[in-house]
Amino acid sequence: MENDIQHVLGRKVAYPRTYSPEILVRVPRCENRINHGINTQELPFVGLDLWNCYEVSALLNNGAPVNYIVRILYSCESQYIVESKSLKLYLNAFNMMKCGDDAPSVKQHLATTISRDLSILLEIEVKTAINSPGELSHILHSAPAGEWEYWGCNYLTPVPLTSYTQDIDLLQSSGENGVLQGMTDMLRSRCKITAQPDWGDLYLYMDSDTLPTIDSLLRYIVSFRDENHFHEEVVEMIFQALWSRFSPRKLLVMAFYTRRGGIDINPARANHVSLIEKYCPHLANFQNIAIKFPCQ
Repeated sequence: MENDIQHVLGRKVAYPRTYSPEILVRVPRCENRINHGINTQELPFVGLDLWNCYEVSALLNNGAPVNYIVRILYSCESQYIVESKSLKLYLNAFNMMKCGDDAPSVKQHLATTISRDLSILLEIEVKTAINSPGELSHILHSAPAGEWEYWGCNYLTPVPLTSYTQDIDLLQSSGENGVLQGMTDMLRSRCKITAQPDWGDLYLYMDSDTLPTIDSLLRYIVSFRDENHFHEEVVEMIFQALWSRFSPRKLLVMAFYTRRGGIDINPARANHVSLIEKYCPHLANFQNIAIKFPCQ
């Protein structure tokens, strides 16, 4: 299945008008992990991948449309990720389908079907939370839990930035210990398949005897600007670089990417599940809490 990725990519593909689970494509995680020194047999992190799908719709049996936002959550321990274009095509196949007599029936049908199909595809439990836009407004949080310092251009030294491909040697020690907790909107990479730009807000919590300078950390993040990687890979590469370079006691890296094609992807990786429970309530309490940024 993962070898058939070109059956939807690099081609014009008509949106299916009937239920089409066969259009879903999975991609192995292992290749990028091996290439960047991540032990695939004993991962140095735990984590979750949250997908927010904003353009999901189906029909009542009387022909009336109902619209939903679907959140999809699965563990980073899965061997595969779902390819985003194939997921978009799959979800759009419900647009002209009659799925129930009333909105709750349609909602339950979508939740059951999407969870089942993605769990089969990825060979791991995939959870879904489905809300109408009106329902979601009541459970929306505007930012992750905690106090996050904003790291903007003013944290950079006057030395020109020249590296736009991932370079771990950009990371330099500050000679200080303690905690770094902040975020930056300087993250930009490109899609591994199409090379289209992907924009993200990156959040970092790090407790270590040796901390990077914020200047070098930002330069390292900016070095992804011309890299072609999936969102999940970018977060894992940043985690692995900081983990191997500084051996922190605690490390959390999470990103909130802007939507493309009606879907945004939000991975989080940490060396302790307690960090996800504390700073990622949108993951730990995913059925009841949603986080959405203005850029999304």
